[in-house]
Formats: sequence, C-alpha cells, structure tokens
Amino acid sequence: MRGALQRIKASLFGPSRNDRYAALLRQVSEIALACAAHFRATNGQDVAGIIEFEHKADRVVDEIHELLDNSFIMRFDISDTMRLTDELDDVIDGMRKVALHIDAYKPYLVDMRPEAHVLMALVGEMLVHVDSLIAMLAEPRLSLARVREVADKIDEMESTADRIVADHERKLVEEFSAPGASTLGFIAWHQLFHLLEQMTDDANHCSGLILSLARKET
Repeated sequence: MRGALQRIKASLFGPSRNDRYAALLRQVSEIALACAAHFRATNGQDVAGIIEFEHKADRVVDEIHELLDNSFIMRFDISDTMRLTDELDDVIDGMRKVALHIDAYKPYLVDMRPEAHVLMALVGEMLVHVDSLIAMLAEPRLSLARVREVADKIDEMESTADRIVADHERKLVEEFSAPGASTLGFIAWHQLFHLLEQMTDDANHCSGLILSLARKET
C-alpha cells in the first residue's frame, strides 16, 4: 500500500526529479567504478589521481544534495536517498583514505600483501554489483526479487572480506609479536586492512539501502 501511494505521489509531483536523482547517482557510481579501477591499477599509490576522482564525485554529490533539499515529494524517501548517496560517496572517500595512509607509511607498505590485492579487487567487484542496483532505480518499479539477488551477492562478498581481514589480523599478531618487530609496521598494516574492510562495509550498506527501498515499494 505504501509503495503504491509513493508511486502515485511521484507521478503527480515529481517524476522529473526522480529521474534526475537516478541519473545523478548513476554518475557517482560510474566515477566510483573508474576510481576503483585506477585504485587497483596503481596499488592505491596515486594520491593525486584518486583525489581527483573524489572531487568529481563530490561535485555530483553536491548537486544531488541540492536536488533533494529542494524536493518536497519524491518516489523514494528523501532521507533514504540522501543516505544512499552519502554511503556511495564514502566508498570513494575510503579509497582516498587508503591512498593517504599508504603514502604516509610508504616505507612499511612498499610491497602490497596478497590479501590486500584481494580486498582491492573485492571492492571493485562489489561496486560493479552496486552499480547494477543503482541502474534499477531508473526503472518504473524496483523488483524486490532482483534487488535481493544482487544484494545477497554483495553481502557474501562483504562476509568474505571480513574473513580475510580476521585471518590477516591473526597473522599480523604472530608476525609482530617477535622481539624487535616494528610497532609502526604493525600499525601500518593493521590500519590498511581496517580501511579496506571499511570500504567493503560501505559498499554493502549501499546495497542494503537499495534493498530497503525495494521493500518499501512492495
């Protein structure tokens, strides 16, 4: 019933704003995908390049905020769409944070560990699926079954990331418990994996929010 009322209101008051939101969010998603590809190709070591992607995304996010701030009724709940926008932006911000961290601890992070490469690739794969969900926002009505299928895949990937980070934490403790081990080295690797895991969490939050939007339309 609620979903039907939302569709009636949207048809009466603001289909163009709904379409504009979907198009702008897709732009942010495309920037996130391009940033993730560059992030992997450079092992997170091109700070300036990643910050440029972040600035591009921020300009579109500002436009989305302005659109939502000036909208009274939209197809989707405005607070939900604002959160979705910000969560997607957080994934890009996360890549900047990783790049700055690697730059700050460069002597200890010269060679990326295999697990870090896996997490970077996982973020990129999750964003591909998030992008497919965001593309669905432009459809007349979200299919709960289709959204749930993709969201479940993203959730599984996030669980995989959690396991990778937990396993690596144990290895770090063993490695840096030895006498003479570098405290800064431990901090560098521990924080790097925490930041990478946070990016997978943010991507999963995006899919969770879209799943919530789909449920509200049923």
